[in-house]
Amino acid sequence: MVVADEAIVMPALPAEPVQRLRAATRTVIGHVVGEDQVPEDPSRYRPHVSVAHLTADGPSEPYVQAVRSVVPKAVAVTIDHVDLIETHRDRHMYEWQVVARMPLG
Repeated sequence: MVVADEAIVMPALPAEPVQRLRAATRTVIGHVVGEDQVPEDPSRYRPHVSVAHLTADGPSEPYVQAVRSVVPKAVAVTIDHVDLIETHRDRHMYEWQVVARMPLG
């Protein structure tokens, strides 16, 4: 597990299949709404599973110590759809609404 700036996450491995799916999805969105409307550099994306979001300033050491003792168990996951979501943090937490769902396979 990784203690990041705003979250505790577990990397999704192997990362490449998720990165390819995200890149394909971003390409389609860019064709529909225009490339200039697709935010964020895709090379910065690191596939992960969010464990917790941190909402207050403070030292990371207690979190680092807490996750050090956790040994995540590997599991296989099948991605059967992609959701296009509208997300915001208007109330100091992530909130989202599904705009469209595309089944895969």
